[in-house]
Parts: sequence; C-alpha cells; structure tokens
Amino acid sequence: MPRVTNSMVQNLMLSDMHNNLSRLLDYQHQLATGKKHARPSDHPIDVTRELALQTTLLENTQYIRNQDDAMTWLANTDSAFNQMTDVAHRIRELTIYAGNGALGPGETEAIAAEINELQEELRNIANYSVEGRFLLSGLATGVRPFERDEQGNVVYNGNTGKVKYEVERSVVGDVSFHGREVFQQSYTTNTLTSVEVPIDFLWTGRDEIVQIKVGDRAVKVHLSEDWTDRNINGNVDITDYNRFRDHGEVEGLTLDEIAKRINESMEMGDVDRLISVSVEKDETNGTQRLVFQSHTGEPIQVTSWPETDLAQQTQSIVGLDAAAWVAGDGTIRVFFPEGSEDVTLSIDGTDTLGTIATKISSVLGIEARVDVDGDRLVVSASKTGEKFSMELTGAARALFSTSVEDVVTVTSEESLRPVDHSHIDFATLMGMETTLKSRQFGDGETFAIGGGADLHLRFESGKNASELKIDGGVNLTIDQLAERIRQVAGDWLEVVVQADETENGLDTSQSLEEMTKRLILRPKDNEPLVVFDKNTSNYAMDLGFSTAIQSNGGTNAEFPDFLCLDENMAARLQVTVGGKDFTVKLYPEDVAVNALATPVVADQVKVMEQIVKQVNAAAGEAMLGYTVLDSATGQTSLYAKNGEALRIVDLPIGDPSWTPSYTAGIALQMGIASGITSVAVPENVPVGTGTIRIESLGRTVDVDISAGDTPVDVADKIRNAAGSWLDVAYFDPEKPDAANNVLMNIAAKDGSPISIFDVTGTVASTGLQMDNAIRTNTAGWTIPPTPGDELSITVDGYTHTIDLNAIFDSNGIGGIDVEDITAAINSRFQGQDVKAQLVEDAGDTYLVLTSPRGYSVEVSGAGNYVGVVGTTLSRAGSPSARYTQNVLVRTASDTKKTDFFGVLENLSNAVT
Repeated sequence: MPRVTNSMVQNLMLSDMHNNLSRLLDYQHQLATGKKHARPSDHPIDVTRELALQTTLLENTQYIRNQDDAMTWLANTDSAFNQMTDVAHRIRELTIYAGNGALGPGETEAIAAEINELQEELRNIANYSVEGRFLLSGLATGVRPFERDEQGNVVYNGNTGKVKYEVERSVVGDVSFHGREVFQQSYTTNTLTSVEVPIDFLWTGRDEIVQIKVGDRAVKVHLSEDWTDRNINGNVDITDYNRFRDHGEVEGLTLDEIAKRINESMEMGDVDRLISVSVEKDETNGTQRLVFQSHTGEPIQVTSWPETDLAQQTQSIVGLDAAAWVAGDGTIRVFFPEGSEDVTLSIDGTDTLGTIATKISSVLGIEARVDVDGDRLVVSASKTGEKFSMELTGAARALFSTSVEDVVTVTSEESLRPVDHSHIDFATLMGMETTLKSRQFGDGETFAIGGGADLHLRFESGKNASELKIDGGVNLTIDQLAERIRQVAGDWLEVVVQADETENGLDTSQSLEEMTKRLILRPKDNEPLVVFDKNTSNYAMDLGFSTAIQSNGGTNAEFPDFLCLDENMAARLQVTVGGKDFTVKLYPEDVAVNALATPVVADQVKVMEQIVKQVNAAAGEAMLGYTVLDSATGQTSLYAKNGEALRIVDLPIGDPSWTPSYTAGIALQMGIASGITSVAVPENVPVGTGTIRIESLGRTVDVDISAGDTPVDVADKIRNAAGSWLDVAYFDPEKPDAANNVLMNIAAKDGSPISIFDVTGTVASTGLQMDNAIRTNTAGWTIPPTPGDELSITVDGYTHTIDLNAIFDSNGIGGIDVEDITAAINSRFQGQDVKAQLVEDAGDTYLVLTSPRGYSVEVSGAGNYVGVVGTTLSRAGSPSARYTQNVLVRTASDTKKTDFFGVLENLSNAVT
C-alpha cells in the first residue's frame, strides 16, 4: 500500500487552493462582467447555445417591432380604404341622381362640382402618409403617389413594388398596396388629339358641319364662316361683292373659339354630354393642340360635312356689256321693297360707267362698281340678303336690259352661298377626321383602271370584311365606283358621293372653280375602317383613302456595314400607333434573306412580320396587320387594324459611336418611313450653300447650310436646329467608304405633313433632292398683270383659276404686285390645301407653293403667265397620286387605359 507523504499532502492542499482561487477569480470575473463565459473556448457548447438564444431574443424583438409597424401600416391603409369607400358610395349616389332627366342646368353643375371635389378628396386620401411614408407609392415611399400634370389630369408617380416585413424567421408578408393596385388602369378612354398648330392659328374655311359620334349617339356642330364680301378699305374695289374670297374679307376662328363653339353647341345636340373639348397650349414652343375626350370611354368618330343650311349672299344686279353703249339722258330709280330708300338719279351724255357707278353708290345701302374689263356695271346691296330694284329710263335702260319699253325695272335675285367641300374639312387639317374621303373628281372625270392592272381593294371593319375586284381596262365615274363598293360591302358600310357646285362669282372675271365630286366611306356602327390594296396597283393610295403603308419591294433594304459595328446588332424602328410608341428590333438572323451574305439584305416580308409580331406582343392585342402584295418582290402592306394613326421612323444605331447621326435605315429604304424621303445622293459631294426651310402646320425651322457641308452634315444641322419636333434619319450603307449613295428621311413627330424647300440656294432641290414645293422666280412676271393673265392651281383633284386682274391690292401700293398675288392665293385656298409665300434669293423674289395637308400641287398660267408651270415632286417612299410624302389617315380615335380618376373626370364632364 502506497505511503502518503507530507509532500503529497502539501501538493494536494496547494492544488485545491489553486483550484478554489481559480474558481473564485472566475466567479469574480463573471460578477464583474455579467457574463458566464469570457471566451467561446471556455465552454463551446454553452457559448453556442447562449449566442443562439441571444440572436433569438434580438430577432423576436425585431419581429415584434415589424409586426407593430406592419399593423400600423395596415391599420392606416384600412382606414384610408374605408374613407375611399365612403367617397365611392357618395359618387355612386350622385351618378344615379344625375340621371334624373328633370334636373336643371344649375343642379347638374352642382353635381359635377361635387364630383370634382370628391375626386380631389379621393386623391388626397390616396396620398395618405404615415411618418413621412406614403402608403400607396409602392417602394417609393418618399414620393407623393398621385399628382396633377400640367393639364390637370391625375397621374401616378409611384412604382409597383410592395413594402414587405419579416414577421418570423423565413416568413415575409406584404403589408402595402401600390397605387396601380388600388386605382387600376382597367378602364378605356378614347381621345382625339390634333397635330400642333401655332398659337396664332386661325381657321378660315367655309361653312361646315362637324359631326361627332360617340358610340351610337351623334351630335353636329356648325363651324360658320365669318365672310363679308365687301371692301375693307372704304373704297369700292373690283373685288367687292364678286362672290370670291379676297384678302381681308374672312375673319378666322381661333382654336379657343372653335373649342368653345363645340363645347357650347346645342343646335344639333348637346355635345358636352358626349365629349369634352380642350386646347392644350405649349407656350414655350408657341404651339397648341385641340383635344376631344370621350366621356363614356366609347370611340369617337368625326366627320366634316358641307353646310346644307346655306347662308344668304349679297344680292347684285350685273349690267350688260356696255362696250357699244352710247351715253345719253336717262334716270335710274333705286329702291328697296321695304321702302327704306327710294332715290332717283339722273344721267346724261357726259356720264361714263365710272361716274354712273359713283352716282349709284351715293344711295344708302347700295354700292356700284365697273367690272374688271371696264364694260359692265355691277350694283350690289351692302346688306347681305337684301333685295332691291332699279327702275330705268332713257339711256340707262341699255346698261341693264335689252327691253325697248320706256320704263324697265330690274330686280336683284336671292343668292345663297354654294355647297362647297373643297375649302372645308377642319378636322382633316387637324388630323382628327376619322372618315375616309377620296380625292376630288371633276364633272365627267373618270377613274381609269388600266389594262393589266386590276383593281383589288379590301375593306375591313370589326367583324365585317369585303373585297372589290374589277378587271383592268375599265373607266368608271365616281358614282359608278361608289355603286360597285356598295354592292360588295352591303349595308355595314356607308358609301356617299358628295358633290359641290361650280363657282364663277358674278361671271364678271375669269376666276373659276368648277364642280367636283368625292367619295366618302365610313362604317355605320362606329367601328374603325381599314382599306388597302390587295395587289400592287396602288388604286386605294391614289384615290386617297388607303389606311395602309406599302413597302417598295425588291432587295434594296440593306443593313449597314460599318467598321467595328457588331454585324449582329439589330436595326431599330419606332412604330407609333395612336400615340403609343413601340420600339421594334430587327436582327439580321430574323429578317435577312441570307444573314451570312455581304451586304446583308432584309427580306421585306420578314421585316413586316417582325414589326407586327413585336408591336402586337408589346401591346397585348392584335394592333397591326400586314398583307403580302407580291411574293416575288416582297412588296408588302402594313396597317393598323384598330384604325388608329400609324407612324414609322428609323431610330439611331444602337452603337454609341454612330449615334445619333446614323440609322440602319431599314424603314426609309423599304419606303415605309413616315414623312419625306430623299432621292439617293452621293455622300461625299457637298450639297451647296443656302438656307432650307422645313414647315409643318405648327412649326417652322430655317437651317443654314455652309460650303462643304455633306448630306450627313445637313442631317445633323437639321436635327440640332429643329430640336424635339422632327425625326431625322440618315442612312449610309457602308463606313468608312466615302463613295456611297445615301438617303435621308424627315418626319414631324406629331404626325403632320411637312414641307421642305429652299429659301436661298438649291440645297433641298438639287443637293438633297427632297424638296416638295413649287418654287417659281417672279422676275419675269408681268407686273401689274394685264387682261387675260391667270393662274390655275390644282390640288386634291380640283382646280381654282384666279383672274390676276380681279384681285385685291392687299398692300395698298395702288397696283397689283406679287405680294397681292400671294395674298389672293391664300385667300382663295382658305382651307389651307395650298399655302403661298414669298422668299428672296440673290435679289430675286420667288413664289413658293406648298400644301400644309401634304397634297400634290400643280400650277399653270395663261396670258403673260403662260410660262408659269410647276408640279410638286413626290418624296414619298410609297408614292401616291394624292400626297407628296408618306401620309396615313386615321379612321378611329386613340384608345388608352385610364384609372378611376380618369373615369371621374369623364363623369364630371358628362354631368355638366
């Protein structure tokens, strides 16, 4: 048995003491720090459990805080929703009450006012915030979700994210709603927005009726011409009471006045029950737009018709040819049936036609003049529609009658303004017309369907579709063509032949506008109408009612071959349908005839397929359609199935090295780009010097071109000078090769036609070959004009002849000059089919004729002006006989989604 020694006892006692001291120190450390373990190594298992427990406690604290915050958020949201529900109930009550037909205007206005207040209250509730965080802004909690834009419309500024809270481990819950969940854009609204016009725009067209149809309800609004056919200078002039519009005789309507007339019109229906009409102004750019908004969300159909309730004109008595008249004694008694004036005038052998006219003009309410040839008297009542008589004796009889009676009485006859459709169509000018109207046809003119070029048209509207086929070699009048369309379309399509009257004034000058007819097409059920050629004959385009754009066919559409440019990069187009923009990406592998060839040529059918596919996918509906016209060449037609305005432009190449100067140019090469496309010109040849002018209905820009500027320099200058209102596309097939032919396309972003011409130099006409105006040097003109001098201007199928000896001295210099001719043209073409202006170049004055509507224009002269001949050139990628550029007409209003705020806006407008 081992022996226990003293040393062993001592060691054991010391060990126990050390252990006790160590434990004491541990306890003291634990007491001092409040922690059982100082290091994880002290007790790994316990430390792990302690840390997990601490994390759990912290998590639970945060979860409790999260739950509290979530409950607060949800409670406030619930409170806001309850308030919204109360407002919605009140709106429902007001809506039902507003349907009471016995309510007066004051009561309905009060209801509308309360609805507006409730809309604002609803907006304020939707903007509810807690501790600076907005409940319905999505994840953008610092942004006020619902604000009003410049037009006063409520817009959503938040996003579609949701605030989330973790309420326990791995359990995350949504605790917020974003604004688009609560106020979903699940309602449809229809609007018609005009193209831009200047702030000082005046409409000076003839009397017309604008028919506005919403759903199956229609109203009509008069736009009356404010025309006074008399002098504006206090003198009796040859243009007074001639029954032609001359300078200064028509007082135009501003856009605000037109909007007010439409809004307040009660003559043929209460317009403001169906639509609201407003004017949106852009003071910065000096433009404005007219906007129609449907109150019911149903489509808007707009049709302009000639006024049928014809206004009275001034009554006149035109004398006989007095070239052989012998002056002598006689009397002229001028009197009115009502007896307001009864004056007898004496003449004698010293009188001339001029002195007799002066004597007659001394009678109150009567004005007389000598006609432009100087051989007839023209006597008119100064008050519109007033009848008068003249009792003639002696030498006075032969001035007005062939009767041999001693006393002869001649009496003025009632005269009404003629029916006219050549100087109306306000809605068409503004880009708001939804009815298809053909070009005009002269009396007896036929529509030639050439041999070997059969006519094949397709008409689509909703579920209705018809096709018209006519073999070539036939000449049809417009009435016969209309009857053929009626036969194939049946009763779903309204087909109208509209005729106006010949206008020759009092037949005292050579001024003349002969009667014309035109074809009008519109569906009876207010559905969009789509019309297009089913072959390459272009008859629908030439008639002017094609709603499709055609490609030019062939293999001329190439992808650019640029140094260091990714050969697989997509060509980009922008397709706009009814104000909605879609970006289309055309990859070579999808649209090329052979993606491995050089150059890479686009298959035009495949391009159209991709446009339709991508736009329809982005829109979520079958918005576009296409038809192959010639499979051998790839010529294809593209159209908007919903009838909304269609616009196509090329976008810059995606590589920043080539942006924004260069595009892939697929649309302009195929001929489907909107606006004006140049002829192919050499890229390395300077285009000359000068100033080119680009005009739309609403804007104008002059661009100075310097010596040495090449086409790409011009494109960049136009883009920089125009700013945001023009799209400028430039295509060069190969870089750095500098010997290629290049193309340029220019289009107005608002969809309006444009005019391009030279102010000075020949850059537009020769250097770029993209002018579409008639520019005539007036240096050789006979000024003042002499008898027989005439100008005849033809546009959209009708011709107006202006006797240059029977126009007004607009600048008051005492004779007729080129400024007066310009003023006469603008006065006669009052509906802006043609616009005349003067430009100065190298000391000469040039007359420039353009068409704000994009029409082709022809001019010819007679007499000393026989050498004045000109025709606008077609700069359209898909040429038509009617337009100088690619112009597509709409047949439907623009449809877009709106939310409950938009519905309330329409409801308020409908109630008033």
